[in-house]
Amino acid sequence: MKKALITLALLVMTGAAVSAQENTTVVKDKQKMKNASPEEKAKNGANHAEKKLGLTADQKAKWEAAALTRIQANEPHRTKLKGSTTPEERKQIHASVKENNKKFDDSVNGFLTAEQKTKFDAMKKEHRDKKIARMKEKGKKAPDELELDMED
Repeated sequence: MKKALITLALLVMTGAAVSAQENTTVVKDKQKMKNASPEEKAKNGANHAEKKLGLTADQKAKWEAAALTRIQANEPHRTKLKGSTTPEERKQIHASVKENNKKFDDSVNGFLTAEQKTKFDAMKKEHRDKKIARMKEKGKKAPDELELDMED
């Protein structure tokens, strides 16, 4: 009986240790992405889209180009938001970012198939729902409509 309890306890501890290691890996990957160049971010986004949406090589190249354009356009806005801004400035910045993201969506929807568009819309909805859940966990008031692709 004691051996069974000890074995069970060891299994639980081993599982907890493995889980903790996996979580630190995810955190390190997110930190790497925050410090990645715009080209690396665009390439990683294209790779993710290729896996999720089943993009062709041509579609992947177009996705990467559109993502790079969006990332480069939004980078000055993200930098400014990290500094001191007034509420009016933040509204203007968010409107500009929203416009850049819409241009990206329009560009991407131009070369996706109908099935890929459906998957892409589902991906965006899932991302939006996760972001709203994170905001609620932090006690922040979640807006009615979140703008996507504004990296954390």
